[in-house]
Amino acid sequence: MKTAVIYARYSSDSQTEQSIEGQLRVCQQYAKNNDILIVDTYIDRAMTGTNDARPDFQRMIKDSNKRQWDYVLVYKLDRFSRNKYETTIHKHTLKENGVKVLSAMENIPDTPEGIILESLLEGMNQYYSAELSQKVLRGLKESYLKGNYTGGPKLYGYDVVDHKNVINPEEAEIVREIFSKFANGHTGKSIADNLIARGIRTKTGHYLDDKKLYKIIANTNYIGKVQHGDTIYTNIYPAIIDENTWQSVQNIRNSNKHTPGSKKQKFGFLLSGKLICGDCHAFMVGESGKSKSTDIYKYYTCLSRRRRKIDCELKSVQKEWLEDLVIQLSWKLIEENDFLNDLVNAIYKKHQTENKESVLIKSLEKRRDEALKASNNLIAAIEQGIITEQTKIRLKELEKQISQYDFDIEQARQRNYSYLTPDMIKDYFKKVIKGDITDKLTREHIIKYCIREVILYDDCLVITYNFTDKNIKRKTTPDDIDEIEKELKLAKKSPPDDNLCLYKKGDSLPLKSISADMLLLLREFGLPKL
Repeated sequence: MKTAVIYARYSSDSQTEQSIEGQLRVCQQYAKNNDILIVDTYIDRAMTGTNDARPDFQRMIKDSNKRQWDYVLVYKLDRFSRNKYETTIHKHTLKENGVKVLSAMENIPDTPEGIILESLLEGMNQYYSAELSQKVLRGLKESYLKGNYTGGPKLYGYDVVDHKNVINPEEAEIVREIFSKFANGHTGKSIADNLIARGIRTKTGHYLDDKKLYKIIANTNYIGKVQHGDTIYTNIYPAIIDENTWQSVQNIRNSNKHTPGSKKQKFGFLLSGKLICGDCHAFMVGESGKSKSTDIYKYYTCLSRRRRKIDCELKSVQKEWLEDLVIQLSWKLIEENDFLNDLVNAIYKKHQTENKESVLIKSLEKRRDEALKASNNLIAAIEQGIITEQTKIRLKELEKQISQYDFDIEQARQRNYSYLTPDMIKDYFKKVIKGDITDKLTREHIIKYCIREVILYDDCLVITYNFTDKNIKRKTTPDDIDEIEKELKLAKKSPPDDNLCLYKKGDSLPLKSISADMLLLLREFGLPKL
């Protein structure tokens, strides 16, 4: 039995879900009349057909590589695309994957004449789209020239009266306040907090949070300017903000682009979000600065110390030195044979658990076997001469069920992981060990996937790894740190055991086993003074 997926689409928010329901109903009836089994549907809502930037459309094209169905069924060809060039490209891709596009409403024969008809329909679809776009642009231009409201959400600060934008006095006063405060150095969050406390809301009833405020101060409509194409119109919105205030705010916006946050991204502080101050238990964040010789210094500092919330005694530490230390310890740890074997076994055990056949697959296979058994019984009855109209209908239903079960089982299996062996896992880690420890991507992966948190003290570094056989919380709580510090104090008084390994600078790493929360402690390494 041939299989198909349905692709449905509507173009604008003025259309509704009923448009989709109608397309699906017609396509399902077409499939029933032509003995085609529908195995999946792809739907794009409020998406134009003039380009292929549609999520479900792209997913459908990608899924065709699996070669699990024979047709893409659409209500009309214009639902597939209104761009003839893109239609040709995507149809070629589908054809390479053994898939053909069918139209439920356009009876296109599978003949040379059908090729001409299909090409004509696709050309008419693109012509209609281009003509409609031209009419819309012409209508918009006329509205702009007349200074009329052109639709869409009403802008905060304005009302619409007789198709014209007019200033709303109360809202306009809030807009002026926002611009004035930004121009005088207030942050978006402080302005938003004040407005929320006063109960100021948008036209849709939402609070004016800082994200909405940043959109307001970037909108040229408030100085009475609307740009459409290469033309600027000044007769659509009455100006609420004067040019000088506007320019002052834009200067501040441009200068804010060079913030510590953007530097953090530029300099790649790998331990961000994982580095914790051992003195006050706050997170440590990346900072950078320039010396008189224009050299750039990068370091980690305690967030509480930087904000001066509490008296934190932990000094800042150089970025490169600390990241190198964490990477070298982790690198050396992976080299240890005993540890590597334990790590490989733990990963393989987890992999086996996740690769066991799921309850869903077993259930689908059981129902498929039942349908296949019923189908074989009917075939046996037919071979013995027991043939009725009901028998034929039931046999066809069972064939559809079996095809659907086969499709569902294959999809469920593809969601499972590929099969790995312990040797494959070990080979991977050995390649990592022999790789370049200075490689940026390798360093990022070690810290991102292996390390849970790093706690920095003035005389000690605690690294907690994710190599455990239980599900560890991703966010470290104060109780977690208290527990670690108890073990740390205990370790300083007594020799390390299998659950806690204590190392001094320059020591080897004779790890014997992996504890549930494995801690590597490096003591007395002497933090560099900045």
